Amino acid sequence: MACPDFSTAQRAIGRAWGWRRRMEAGEFGTIQELAEAVGLAERHVSRQLRLAYLAPEVLKRLTCGREASAVSLYDLCFLAGKAWGEQVGRAVGE
Repeated sequence: MACPDFSTAQRAIGRAWGWRRRMEAGEFGTIQELAEAVGLAERHVSRQLRLAYLAPEVLKRLTCGREASAVSLYDLCFLAGKAWGEQVGRAVGE
């Protein structure tokens, strides 16, 4: 898969953070409720929500530093489950 351009990654990360804030505020009790409210498949929302849990250094470099991701947006979602130290090298290709 192709690597996402900066604006695509930035929009996806921003959306994920918005969803995370809404979940933490108690607006939605489950990902299913959130998915229904935003009109997307639960599986998609669950996967994209992981972007809000990327290591702070990865988030900083992808959003503030405007670096391109070295992996696809799909793979970036799964990178959030890795240790923070591992995420940086894989996300920005170091």
